[in-house]
Amino acid sequence: MAKGGGFEREIAVLLSKWWTEGKRDDVFYRSHASGGRFTSRRKTGKDTALQGGDITASDPIGEPLIAAWSIEAKTGYGTKKKIKDKDGEVVSKETIRWDVLDFLDSKQKEPVLQKMWSQCRRDAELTNREPILIFRRNGRAPCIMFTIGYYEHLKAYFGGWPYSNILEVVVDDFGCMIIPLNTFFEWIPNIRAALKRRRK
Repeated sequence: MAKGGGFEREIAVLLSKWWTEGKRDDVFYRSHASGGRFTSRRKTGKDTALQGGDITASDPIGEPLIAAWSIEAKTGYGTKKKIKDKDGEVVSKETIRWDVLDFLDSKQKEPVLQKMWSQCRRDAELTNREPILIFRRNGRAPCIMFTIGYYEHLKAYFGGWPYSNILEVVVDDFGCMIIPLNTFFEWIPNIRAALKRRRK
């Protein structure tokens, strides 16, 4: 069983409990092939309702969230670096972890978190929804990432962020907020009134 699939199911359960105020854990589930079916059908000019992104509604009561959010769920990402001896032979492999500071000091052309966010934004644009990235580094708690513009939209409904643990990232052509997922749920116990589709 793929680690990514397990994380997608875990996030689907957390979203279900949040959406139903703890009453149900089965309102959301993984999209077909983690959104791959949507991508392949899109290439042939066909749409697949509510299948863009990694999470979809498995019950109609969850459709308002999926109609507004394009959710990507990513975990455990890291890169393998080959260590070679003086003759060019691979002697070992080292895992290079990723984090938000890669935006500032990474030698990668596009840091891992930025790649994930770029994919999330592309998928959201295709379906005219808000890009929502939920990620977890190995051994850490899940975080949610969305645009600064969407953060301002949420503030208009729920007031300013009442906690100290929030991170604003501005790199090149985008700005995002990163928040621990559990405190995001505390900040917004019921998001229904604030849901909106993106405007093209």
